[in-house]
Amino acid sequence: MRSIISIVLLLLIGLGVSSAQYVVLNGVVGQSVAFPDAVKKSGTLTHQGDSPQTIGDVTRGQFRDYREGRVHWNSATGLFSISGLKMEDSGMYALLNNDAERRKLYQYQMDVGAAAPSSADPLKPVGMFSIVNCVLVVCAVLGYLG
Repeated sequence: MRSIISIVLLLLIGLGVSSAQYVVLNGVVGQSVAFPDAVKKSGTLTHQGDSPQTIGDVTRGQFRDYREGRVHWNSATGLFSISGLKMEDSGMYALLNNDAERRKLYQYQMDVGAAAPSSADPLKPVGMFSIVNCVLVVCAVLGYLG
């Protein structure tokens, strides 16, 4: 494992790749998230799990998706996005931009969470106004009976 990491680091240094701290992206299950850095002509988007996988590739302006239609590339803006987010999409991502003379590496930490409950949720807690009304009614009935 150390030898693989060493080889990758040597390749990145040898290619003159600039690297920065990672950016945190927050997503919601079932929705989409866009990566903020653009690739206009050539680059790759990789999910850095236990075994890193290229999930999107742009070569000479032509896009290839490796995630069954869930990875998208907007040729006008150059932005990658992932739709239909799943919990397993959480993790580290790397975007290698080969557009310029000097390659650029961008890193992201994606956190995918469950959607917040809607206001029509049947398990929604009772509002404070309703609770106060119930207490007043109970007190009034007890006072009346007592």
